[in-house]
This record gives sequence, structure tokens and C-alpha cells, in this order.
Amino acid sequence: MRRKNAASRLKASAARPLVIGGAATVIALEIARRLFRHTRIFCPDRAPAKSWNPDDYGIPSERVTEEWFETPDGEMLYGWYCRAEKPIASGVFCHGNTGNLTTTANVITHLLNAGFSVLLFDYRGFGKSTGRPSFSGVVADGVTAARFHDHIRPRELPTVLYGYSLGGAIAAQVSLHHPFDGLILQSTFTSLPDLARVTWPRLPLHLVAGNVLDTRTAVRSLRVPLLLLHGGNDEVVPCWMAHELHEACATEKAIHVVDGGLHKDLYLRDADALVRTINRFVTDLPRHKPAPAIATPNAIAQALDATLRAIRRHFRARQAGVRHAV
Repeated sequence: MRRKNAASRLKASAARPLVIGGAATVIALEIARRLFRHTRIFCPDRAPAKSWNPDDYGIPSERVTEEWFETPDGEMLYGWYCRAEKPIASGVFCHGNTGNLTTTANVITHLLNAGFSVLLFDYRGFGKSTGRPSFSGVVADGVTAARFHDHIRPRELPTVLYGYSLGGAIAAQVSLHHPFDGLILQSTFTSLPDLARVTWPRLPLHLVAGNVLDTRTAVRSLRVPLLLLHGGNDEVVPCWMAHELHEACATEKAIHVVDGGLHKDLYLRDADALVRTINRFVTDLPRHKPAPAIATPNAIAQALDATLRAIRRHFRARQAGVRHAV
């Protein structure tokens, strides 16, 4: 019996370093995953780049309507619906991972010049929108914005979904859940693991990055025209990713590469060419085409959403009361 107990203790002692090592590896991978996601994915800011006045970003305020709309789980999203003077299409703009809608608002003037009216909005946790960002949350916000856009857009115009950087990956996912007549992706990555390999080539963060925003797979399922815009020298999302997305897409597609362009300066380098490219793309989209029917949630899902909205409203009201009391 003593020999058995001694043998058991010996085995336990030998196994302990393996268990500790395994636990340390799991913890290290989780820390790495959180580091990657928090430093590279969501970097929201509540404060505007300049102000909340569209005029400060070159967008005539008389052509902008401030909008608030509610998500199924009770978050309130803030946006601007910017109307082109002579619109030939209307759509939704999904911005990148930093700041808020004002961070990329200077791009909207160029889209308006292309005849493209745009609903520019903030995901949950960004700018004036309530809540905190998450992968599933920002995609759900994109779907909510798309549905809201259908209520406010001119019905005779084709609809376009436009995504920049992380917003392109979000837009690609939204396109799987809501019908649009065309998709534009600017400076968009193929997948999170690919982005992790590029960002930290010496660290195995691609193993923990996850693949919830797999743009390559999403565009393979696309059934509407795709336009890709990218910088030839993009230092964040290499241009080869745009070419891979172009290759993966089986529908009508086009790619426009700005020679020497970086991740954030495409419209500074060649705005006229981009405006012509976008105008040509939206002009060629089908017009007067009835939108496909959108499935409505069942009664249980609607009841659950209503409950979540009520709970979130209650907590927002309590938080507002606490801030007011302080």
C-alpha cells in the first residue's frame, strides 16, 4: 500500500509541471487574444474629432438629418443621413475601428459628389451611441442600420453598403443578413488571423485571433456587384488582401488600387478618380428593383428583444439619474 501511495505521489509530482505549464499556456493565449482584440479591433472615442457639426467636415448641414434608432437588444445608435444633391444611390457607411463617425466624416463629401446618399452611423460604444462594442454587437448594429436605412431612403434608388477597414469586414457580414444592390469595401482585411500575422509576424496571435469577421468567406457568398478600393502601399492592411478578396468573389466585381496609397489617405491622394469609380459603380447598379423580402423574427424572439430593450432602458435611466445626482 505504501508503495502504491508513493507511486501515486510520484506521478502527481511529475504531472504537476505539465498541468501548471498547460494552464500558463492557456492564460498566456487568453491574454494575447485580449491584447490583440483590445489594441487592434475596437478603439472607440466618445468625443468628436472636431465637433458634432457636419459643416466642420465639409458636409452641408442643410443636407444632413440627425438620426437615432434602436437595436433589438435596446441600444440607441446615433447617425447622420447625408443626402446627395442629385442622388443616384443611397446606402449605409460602416466606419473603421477608431474614434467615431466624425473620424471618417470627411470622406462623406466625396461620396455625396459621386451621387451617393449615405447613412453614416456609430456602432454601440462609439460616439453618442450607447453600450459597449463587441463582435456580435457591431454586426447586429450594421444590420439594424441597414433596416433603418430602408425606412428613410428614397425607394426608387439602388442601395449600397460601404465599409472602410474594420467597417468593411462588418459590412461583409451585414451583407449576409440584409439585402443590398452593391457592396463597396475600402482598405478591408481578409480575416482576423491574416491581419494578426501581418501585425505581429513573430507572435502566434493568429492562433487566438478568432475568425468571426471572415471577409474572404463572406464575399464568396456575395450575389451582388462588389467594388474594392485599396492603397497600393497600405501599411495596415496589405494590398494583397484586396486582391485575395477580388479573387474569392464569384459575382461581378471590380478593384481600384490607388498608387502609393496608405491606409487612411486614399481620398487625399486621388479623390477625383475614386469619385469617378464610385459614380460608375453605383450608376451601373440595377434600378427600380424591389428589395427581397426580409424575414421577421418569430414571436419568441420579438418578446425576448422587447424584454432586453426594457431592461437596458431601465439601466440607462438609472445611470442617468446617478450622474444627475452627482
